Amino acid sequence: MQNVNIEGIGNKDTVKELFAQVNGLREENCFLVVLNYDYVGSMGGSTGQIATANGAVVGAKAGGVAGGLVGGLVAGAGSNAVNEAVAEFKQSLDEKEKIVFDTTVYGGYLLNIVSDGIGIIPLSNNGKIMPTPKNFTTDIEHYVFFANDEIEAIKLEKLPLRFSTKKLALYLKNRKDICPRWNCPAKDKLVTYQEENFKALSARLG
Repeated sequence: MQNVNIEGIGNKDTVKELFAQVNGLREENCFLVVLNYDYVGSMGGSTGQIATANGAVVGAKAGGVAGGLVGGLVAGAGSNAVNEAVAEFKQSLDEKEKIVFDTTVYGGYLLNIVSDGIGIIPLSNNGKIMPTPKNFTTDIEHYVFFANDEIEAIKLEKLPLRFSTKKLALYLKNRKDICPRWNCPAKDKLVTYQEENFKALSARLG
């Protein structure tokens, strides 16, 4: 099956076909579209320009640089300490982690949270600055699956001043100090199954 845009991503039957193609379907499936909170698009060309989630960790490693985070970017991006810390963090990621911690290519992710783990199809943002589902296209070639024995926890956490959106946090066992930050809307008019599955996941996670 070829990659699809929002018309396919928003259709549950098409999504089933996508995950079936990568052996990612189970008896019970929970499909969700999430937005990459830390997406900086073409602004991410400099290793000094990093989003707040990754910046908080590498900044701390660089001796408190995290205090200089402004508007999602590191103030004084030319700092050698920051650049070295960013490079160290990126080099420490394995191939699957590079997909979920990406800040420059993927504006979102199509998830299937199942009994034995979580399947993730990255969604490119077609070069747009702000990640929105209407611009998403699947990148099935870079599908990744994290099994339960790789996962510390999956949580829906509150976002400040957000009522219809929560943060879906994937805590990996070897990355306990940081996780990808994904906005998980309670519903989306372009994604027919989002509201139902969001409620189901909320009930499951308590």
